[in-house]
Amino acid sequence: MTVISRALAAVVLLVAGLGLAAATGSDGQAAARRPHVVVLVLDEFPGDSLLGPRGRIDPVRYPNFAALAGDSTWFRNAYSVYDSTTKAVPLILDGRLPREGSEADTRYHPQSIFTALARRGYRTVSREEATAICPPRLCRGAPARRPAILPRLGHGREERFGRFLRLLRPSRRPTLWMHHALLPHGPYLYLPSGARTRATARDLVGGMNGVPGFHDTFLTRHNEQRYLLQLGFVDRLIGRLIRRLKAKGIYDRSLVVVTADHGISWRPGVETRRSVSPANVDELTPVPLIVKRPGQRRGRVSDAYARTLDVAPTIAAVLGVPLGYRADGRSAFGRAARRSRTVRLTTRDFGSVVRISGRRWEARRHAIVRRRLREFGWGDRGLYTGIGPNRGVLGRSTAGLARAAATSVRATIADEAVLRRVRRASGVVPAQVAGDVRGGRPGGRRAIAVAVDGRIEAVGWSFHLDGDPVEHYSVMVPEAAIHDGHNRVEVFEVVGDGAIRPLARS
Repeated sequence: MTVISRALAAVVLLVAGLGLAAATGSDGQAAARRPHVVVLVLDEFPGDSLLGPRGRIDPVRYPNFAALAGDSTWFRNAYSVYDSTTKAVPLILDGRLPREGSEADTRYHPQSIFTALARRGYRTVSREEATAICPPRLCRGAPARRPAILPRLGHGREERFGRFLRLLRPSRRPTLWMHHALLPHGPYLYLPSGARTRATARDLVGGMNGVPGFHDTFLTRHNEQRYLLQLGFVDRLIGRLIRRLKAKGIYDRSLVVVTADHGISWRPGVETRRSVSPANVDELTPVPLIVKRPGQRRGRVSDAYARTLDVAPTIAAVLGVPLGYRADGRSAFGRAARRSRTVRLTTRDFGSVVRISGRRWEARRHAIVRRRLREFGWGDRGLYTGIGPNRGVLGRSTAGLARAAATSVRATIADEAVLRRVRRASGVVPAQVAGDVRGGRPGGRRAIAVAVDGRIEAVGWSFHLDGDPVEHYSVMVPEAAIHDGHNRVEVFEVVGDGAIRPLARS
């Protein structure tokens, strides 16, 4: 060996040694091993709901989403290519366009990110809520057919998320953990603290979050308010996920992906909130997509038009693993996603295609965000106080307000007994006050104010559901206004310049 050859060999050995040291160094030996993968799919979640006034994730209202994005790549123009869960979730897991007549199971989706990673030695831990894409040979106990969704929406969503978190633990074998959480999808009963407004999923006014109430503008805004409160709870779950991964020492060396299947429309006077059309494409399509690569510590924002269809190909590309089949999606980090400036998706019945230019789509989305910030605020202000009439009475003592002449109109308070014996430690904080109004003229409505212990905490309009002659009301009072023990809740009609007329008292 010549002197030059020996010198080159020494350099090669030195570089190799430095590379090995880096691979086994500070980031949990991430480069020396195949990284773990964590995929969380949320449900019915327009990603623009997270935005504050500067177009960034609101760090006060949604601190854990903001923290995750701070370590990740946040695709702020990500969008869904289908509007229904049983086809929108499978396309996330296999990167293939939905087909008419297909079902959400392995008969129609035999290959997916599950099978691609399994071929490379990955262990799979999957918790699917509305699909059955992971083959039972890879996921022990996995059903062969998709489970029914409605019973899972009705109970156990938080508990199932908790069980999924307990499955996240160190493993010598690289692992894919996947969970589909049916949140922030309704029914809306969670508050940002984690408390529930009622013990069961049944709404205090039956049908108030369904088609019979879509025509009413205030009720639509009230339900959007409840959705935003539940989104605060989802942020809390994201915090639990991050803390679990860090506590188990697998956060840095994992590929973490958080996304959702589709959005939801909050336009009043519609027949559906969930079927995409040219009128609601700006609400049904935007979804969150946050991708933290293994070892990534610095956040970046991408304007690429990444699609839910691109999630599986993105995972494969980051890991350097071939999917093993032809996918319709592409890596969100690739050139095609960066160059795309059109949103395109098929309608639920496969009868037509909705298409919109990126410039128009973004402009319409920005208008929706401005409307939401105007009505519900941002940070720690506005979520409880931005909608409803007579907002000037909020925070005022009932003793200081003029009294209107009494009438025969009276109201009821749903679950009134719960307000008289609140125990916050039980996890139920009855911050939603709702009921019926009796004795008013048919089809009429009135301005409502609700006081807790003599202080006005919420205002709203009463409403009628289609086909229901009964007048109803529902408002959200701040969670902090509800205390242990007996809460003296009073319901008033507000008339004239702010005079109040008693309707009900707990």
